[in-house]
Amino acid sequence: MPLNAKQQAAVEYLEGPLLVLAGPGTGKTQLLSKKVEYILKNTDTDPSMILCITFTDAGAKNMKDRLRSMIGQTADQIDIMTFHSFGQKILSLYSHYSDKPQRVFSNPIEEVVQTKIISELQSNLPTSYIIKNVRDPKELLKAISKFKVTKLSPEEMKQIAAKNESEIKTLELVLSPILQNLPARAAGKDIFNILTETVYIPLLQRLGELKSDSPIVQNVYSITTILYEKIYALLEAEQNSEKPSVSPLNTFIKKYFSKDQAGNYKFSDTASNKRLSEIAELYESYQKYLTEHDLYDFNDMIEASINFLEQDVDFRRKIAQNYLYIMVDEYQDTNPSQTRLLELIADEQESPAVMAVGDDDQSIYEFQGARASSLIHFKNHFDAKVIVLTDNYRSTTEILQFSRKIADQLEESFIKNETMQRSLNVENTITTELKKELIAIRNNEILKASPEDSTFEQNIYSAEDATDSKSLSNNFTQKSFIERHQFINQDAEYYWVAKRVHQLIQAGAKPSDIGILFPKHALATPLIPYLRKYPEINISYERTENILENQQIYELTTLCRFIAMLADGENPAFMLPEILSFNFWDISSDDMIMSIQSIERNKRTALEILQSYHDNPLYANLAAFFSELAKKSFSLPLEFFLDILTGVTPIELKINNQNISFTSPFLSFYTKDLYSKATFDLYNRLNLLRNAILSRTEKSKLRLHDLIQLLNDFTETNTPITEQTFYKDSDDSVSLMTAHKSKGLEFKHVFLISANQSGWDSANRPPSIPLPLNLDFIGESRNTPDGKKRLLFVAITRAAKTLTITSSKYADEASKESKPLSFLDEKVIQNEAGDYLSSPFIPNGRVSEHNDQLTDAEKASAVRRTWLIKLLNPSEKLKPILLEKVRDFRLSASHISSFIRLTYSGPLAFYQQSILHAPQDTSDSISLVYGNLIHHVFEEITNNNITKEEAIDFYLNETKDQDLLEEDIETLIERGKDELPLAIDAFEHILRAPGAKAEVDFSKEKLNFEGIPVTGKIDHINIDEEHKIIDLYDFKTSTISDKDTWQNKESLFIYQFQLLFYRMLLKLSKTYHDYTVRSMNLLFTAPNRRETIDSETGKIHSIELTEDIVANMPVTFEELIHAVYYQITSLDFLDSDSPTNAINLEEPKLSDIKEFCKTLVDRYQNK
Repeated sequence: MPLNAKQQAAVEYLEGPLLVLAGPGTGKTQLLSKKVEYILKNTDTDPSMILCITFTDAGAKNMKDRLRSMIGQTADQIDIMTFHSFGQKILSLYSHYSDKPQRVFSNPIEEVVQTKIISELQSNLPTSYIIKNVRDPKELLKAISKFKVTKLSPEEMKQIAAKNESEIKTLELVLSPILQNLPARAAGKDIFNILTETVYIPLLQRLGELKSDSPIVQNVYSITTILYEKIYALLEAEQNSEKPSVSPLNTFIKKYFSKDQAGNYKFSDTASNKRLSEIAELYESYQKYLTEHDLYDFNDMIEASINFLEQDVDFRRKIAQNYLYIMVDEYQDTNPSQTRLLELIADEQESPAVMAVGDDDQSIYEFQGARASSLIHFKNHFDAKVIVLTDNYRSTTEILQFSRKIADQLEESFIKNETMQRSLNVENTITTELKKELIAIRNNEILKASPEDSTFEQNIYSAEDATDSKSLSNNFTQKSFIERHQFINQDAEYYWVAKRVHQLIQAGAKPSDIGILFPKHALATPLIPYLRKYPEINISYERTENILENQQIYELTTLCRFIAMLADGENPAFMLPEILSFNFWDISSDDMIMSIQSIERNKRTALEILQSYHDNPLYANLAAFFSELAKKSFSLPLEFFLDILTGVTPIELKINNQNISFTSPFLSFYTKDLYSKATFDLYNRLNLLRNAILSRTEKSKLRLHDLIQLLNDFTETNTPITEQTFYKDSDDSVSLMTAHKSKGLEFKHVFLISANQSGWDSANRPPSIPLPLNLDFIGESRNTPDGKKRLLFVAITRAAKTLTITSSKYADEASKESKPLSFLDEKVIQNEAGDYLSSPFIPNGRVSEHNDQLTDAEKASAVRRTWLIKLLNPSEKLKPILLEKVRDFRLSASHISSFIRLTYSGPLAFYQQSILHAPQDTSDSISLVYGNLIHHVFEEITNNNITKEEAIDFYLNETKDQDLLEEDIETLIERGKDELPLAIDAFEHILRAPGAKAEVDFSKEKLNFEGIPVTGKIDHINIDEEHKIIDLYDFKTSTISDKDTWQNKESLFIYQFQLLFYRMLLKLSKTYHDYTVRSMNLLFTAPNRRETIDSETGKIHSIELTEDIVANMPVTFEELIHAVYYQITSLDFLDSDSPTNAINLEEPKLSDIKEFCKTLVDRYQNK
């Protein structure tokens, strides 16, 4: 296709810096390649003196391939690379250029190594440090990485923190008297005018006097300046509003300020500056560690190249002389480090021939450190000529007009920037060159009738004929291909989407012309089963997965851990139930469960259990197999070990004095079809695992325990071994992808699913490591309103002809009603004929609402993979044995908690632990030991009135007597020294109260509640004998926050049933049945150090369960206890068709647990 006038102008412009704003579908890729071709044909430039920088390796490859098709092998002489590969090239050149020894920058350390380093450094921080309590070291690593890419040094970070702290003290004194005038709520012009005079103007005056136009460092301005700008913007917005209100200012003040006991306004987050200083210190230690060990991370590659270029002028000039022409693609995705690298090279020329191509409306990688403002920075830094490409070759007019309505909502954009407006201003009027409205060049061609058009509704709308570049005012009418549908719930939405896709294909649409887009992968998983219901729908779906979570690799690594424990002389009997459930052994559920029973009865080792179970001859083979591999694991090379374990190589075993050859069935089971994709994927994952081992160790002779250490490293640092999982049924498949992944692609038919607030505009999660107000820009900008709008804009502009937007009113039966997507300006319109949802951006302005529920037959779901599923549907032979085991079951509070705690597999985990009594993993025994120790100490304080000092000594002596590893004992000692004194101070008045009793045991009373045998032990009660009153206390060795409630935190929701159970025990007890339980309380012994600047002490929490809370529970305690007992004694939950097995919940949430409780009660009442 020939270039248009603006493309041609950009190609031929070689006189200096050039910025090309290239919106979606405007031929950006063609432009870059044509420019290279033009330079080579019209100048005598050597190809090696052209530098093209792309954002991804795939982008570099695509450009190279395109250029090869245009200029042949000459393309191989051109430097086409990413910023990181360019940085690596500079480092390599400098190592040969400099006569001083340089650090070797060959391969950056991987995330698992980085996280281990950070974890080690974090553990050495003083206890008083706030960041000492950050649970995931990876969050600290992310924070340091963000500071690296934004080029803020540790010293600058400390400077910002110090300035902020001193400034906050001044601001609190100055602003508090003004904020006292802020009314709680008010509306109307008169009241707003009073507010302006008494609050807004005084605030702005005082802030204006204190603010500075100069940054503290680089582009970081003072908190005063930020507050001034934000409050000024609030005032301006309200003054322009038809109904000005106090609410926006109230909300703003509540976000950043809180009142102390004296009623003075104080900054809410004073800890963030201390946190910033601590991160700066950790950052310094991290960099020092890397330097001392001759290591570097991914970000260091560019930083080091920048440092060399800045410090060595001659070297910088030498590099700059190598490149006469520089072109950078996707410039909106660059971060400050990358832009600095480019500037160092380009600035050596007086008027560098550097061209940046990008579109700030499509800046969707800000969470990686990129900035949409980088285009503005490029224009200002280089004083670049600007060309705006507006001819769109992809979409219809109505698609482009719809997308423009989203882009126009962006608060920050190139065309709205005041500096840009002034620099491109002609006689105080913005030049049309700066307008970004796209023109649908192929509108009529795209709209030509096709068979699948009949699938869409016959909506007629009036549009502007934008195919005429000279005029945008020629109105005409046409059929609309933008549809908006809302459904009663997600199941109904996904059912309809799959049906519509099927209809399109049946009508003649090519599957590869259809794209289904979503903002996050979690929204796609439930859709796939609905698409799979139609054999004609082939799908293509790519996502990054952790191979360690893949079922086959998980089974393999579990076997490795099992054998390693055997080799170390440990007893991994607790792992046998899961290992025996692996499908490739072909062991029946009856055999598996009966062997588990023997485990509980005999308390023998894993190998003894396998050897003693005679009903299945495979067990003896497995015992010999595991035993032999355990012996060989110390000497057998890891490659050979894995070959035997997977069945590549057989192994000779001796069983009952007979030699047999045994081959693991692992590979033969999973690779029955040698040519299937499943077989290919398995071998690929095995290779990835092997490569991960080899690339992360310097050892030449690897053994099983090296693999176990590697697996532990990945697990402890929560680091994945990733693979790009690509499911593609055929070349002609419907594409499912995130909006991020879709960038640069196009589809004739696009579906945007889950188009409500929770899908595309979900509430921002609080930052894991909050930073000060003036460093907000370092956070994950993908979560800003502009970032979300840009992502939606990108998704919409993938569509060529049709755009179908769907959403659901409720995610499921238990969910709250979803809010409409504000970016679409949708509102519920009240009408005498019935309320309806208005969507003014779509042509007919009204959403098609579908309120019908799906039938059970229409629903589709993906069953969760868990080995516990094999416990379902016990055979007729086994079920009587199990019913006998639960016939005299005595219910406790922990049984109820275990049964409804779906995040730990709920009913099936309860079955394994409390009915089958299978051995449990003791790897986390240190937490159980700590809990027991704390309870024991509190019991001593109550029963023997020991002092605080004696209590701590008692704890330390008891800890030293535990049968644990020395390192675990040290951990317990340190934790006890840290937490126990604080807990005693907080709860001493309870422990030493008159009438206090500890560890009140009801096991001997044989209590019964309405026919249900019950038992249990209460941690602590305080008795008022005179008034026959009891206060009930339960200790938890964890913590909560001020924001946690009985209804919003999973653990608290479950704990309330425990407290009610304990109250019931007291009422049933012969000793206490005449007493009234006045209060039920949880006491948390661990301090929360995130909520206070005094991180040395932290905050000890307690919480009372009141009758108001109990009255608002989704089910009553009495209903739940009957329902759970019924499930246990009937084994109803072992029926795969029963809704009470909870196997279909992939990642259960609190709402799922609440709904599950209702299901249990309904099941009992309708039995």
